[in-house]
Amino acid sequence: MKAVVVILAALLLTACASTPTAPAPSRPLVSPATLGSERAVNQIVRGAIGAREMTINCVVTVKDGTMTVVGLSAMGVRLFTLRYDGTTVQAEKGLPTPEQLTPERLLADLQLVFWPLASLQKPLQDAGWQVSEPATGTRRLRRGDLLVAEAHYADQDPWAGRSWLVNFEYGYSLQIDSKAL
Repeated sequence: MKAVVVILAALLLTACASTPTAPAPSRPLVSPATLGSERAVNQIVRGAIGAREMTINCVVTVKDGTMTVVGLSAMGVRLFTLRYDGTTVQAEKGLPTPEQLTPERLLADLQLVFWPLASLQKPLQDAGWQVSEPATGTRRLRRGDLLVAEAHYADQDPWAGRSWLVNFEYGYSLQIDSKAL
């Protein structure tokens, strides 16, 4: 009888452990026009997801209310092209990318790092998120009491220097070196 109870308990624990959790709420994207200027930059993005590391060369443009991100592998092979017009995200994938970096999440991370704080605060707050800059060169994103992501800047202008983003919710980090085109 004890063996049956132990087996049932193990099965219940296994079932609980494998039950999928509800997906985290999506972070809203803000209109590219809220950047307040046009940009065209080359970014070398070094990412770490668990034990996996990768380098992506990205060209990011924000022009005429549209944000476009083209990602290339270190060998120059196109990984993806993303376009966001303030309403719709269009994604064209060339090669597989890690599942943690969905097109919407990548765009939201770039906006968290590079958009002016004032343009992010109200839309994020309306959706249940809080974004703040507790110290110079640091930006934090929270949902309730949970710290979801944190960005750090080496220079005052993140569009022309190095920045870092850690996404605690999905377990990855990005180092982004930006240079104007």
